[in-house]
Amino acid sequence: MQKDVQLCVVGKVFKPNRLKVLALNRTLEKYFELVKWYLSFNSSSKTFLHKNGYEIAKKLFNLNTALIQTARDKAVEILKSFEKNGREDSILSLKRISIRFDERCYSFSKTTNVLTPYWLTVSLDKREKISLP
Repeated sequence: MQKDVQLCVVGKVFKPNRLKVLALNRTLEKYFELVKWYLSFNSSSKTFLHKNGYEIAKKLFNLNTALIQTARDKAVEILKSFEKNGREDSILSLKRISIRFDERCYSFSKTTNVLTPYWLTVSLDKREKISLP
């Protein structure tokens, strides 16, 4: 029997420049809007959301396709959790979110620099990649 192992890597970005911070914030804002857009379908079926929203989401949000898929998955998780734990009279309201990058969105590379021995390259949308120490 094969099991999937998930790993969460948390790190501190070492002095990102203003343009990289701006790119990350722009992507976070688009991702947040995309998750809310998927939630507006009010469906916890990934198949339904993929059939009825994936191609439209690619055109509307201009994000990396892996981010579109993780946003869909995150919306499904949020909706299922709300249905399970929410009170009957409560309304789903999303205030903040974190981006879920899967293995298709990033890569690590080793450098010879002592201060920053590893760099993280992240693909944010169809055209933009940023590298962070």
